[in-house]
Amino acid sequence: PSIQLFSIPQLVAPGDVEERELFPSFLYLPSKQEFPAGSLSLPWGEEPFFAIGTLARTRGAEVPGRLISSAKSWLCHVGVDRTAPILPWGGGDDLQKMSPLEVSAQYLSHIRHAWNTRMAQDDPELALEYQDVFLTVPASFDAAARELTVQAAERAGLPHVTLLEEPQAAFYA
Repeated sequence: PSIQLFSIPQLVAPGDVEERELFPSFLYLPSKQEFPAGSLSLPWGEEPFFAIGTLARTRGAEVPGRLISSAKSWLCHVGVDRTAPILPWGGGDDLQKMSPLEVSAQYLSHIRHAWNTRMAQDDPELALEYQDVFLTVPASFDAAARELTVQAAERAGLPHVTLLEEPQAAFYA
């Protein structure tokens, strides 16, 4: 088969899913009344309690106290419990906070569902969970951050992952 870019379906506005080449790693926690019912639904039948990707980045710029960004950086922050619901950092008590581990798992889960919906379609052998997946990590990641990345992949349903340091990945690319 020919190599092709995988454009990732994601919310770009409430109720509007588009495929984009980039998947911004932002997660937005809306209030219960912020978006109409069903407007965070995704093509694979999931309606999470958050927005992820382009819509999250856009809405988070307007309401930064509900935006989670830099989850990967939090995975290597030794001064916090990276498995505790601490994000968004400084966010209000009315938020259902998430751990850096869970946010990372949500990013990977979104990509898995998007791949399976668009690329695997009706062929279960093509599902991402049956593929060898390479995840890039910063060269500065310590052993704990690497292990948390593997755990996030497992939570996302990706059991076959290989970690690759970003400088090495850039070289291979």
